[in-house]
Amino acid sequence: MYKKIDYKNKHGIMVGYIDRNENVVAVETSWKITPEEMAKFLEKNYPTKDDSIKIVDSPVLIPTFRKEDYWGVQGFGDVIESNLSWNKEVMRKNVGHLFCHMTGVWKYSDNGIDWTPIKEEFAEEFKIKLDTFDKINHLENQMLLDEQMNEEERV
Repeated sequence: MYKKIDYKNKHGIMVGYIDRNENVVAVETSWKITPEEMAKFLEKNYPTKDDSIKIVDSPVLIPTFRKEDYWGVQGFGDVIESNLSWNKEVMRKNVGHLFCHMTGVWKYSDNGIDWTPIKEEFAEEFKIKLDTFDKINHLENQMLLDEQMNEEERV
């Protein structure tokens, strides 16, 4: 009989990347932040594959746990406790959020099976950022046009 898993208490976050051997190298961070905040942090500060290696291999995330040989993304997905997990020994009881840099972007999973690019998964959070960026660009462009018009009037 399967036991019911309480996902409400799974706030832990792990961050990883895929190495040359197709294994996932990952750390569990001790940061107490939301997945949305982690997604924005990773995208802004560590957007590339090389950056993902730097962040996972550094003390920045204040790791409480590290594993260097999850068997691919599927093995990394088994970290999230599930009745479907094949590798029960790799489960982390408090982890409910996974980030992995793959196929050129950060992806997110809260079930260990489905991986969504963070810009899709957290579209609302990124939309706010993009809207603000667009407004700033619009204002800068408007200022440049005003300057050009003023200069033309002087001539």
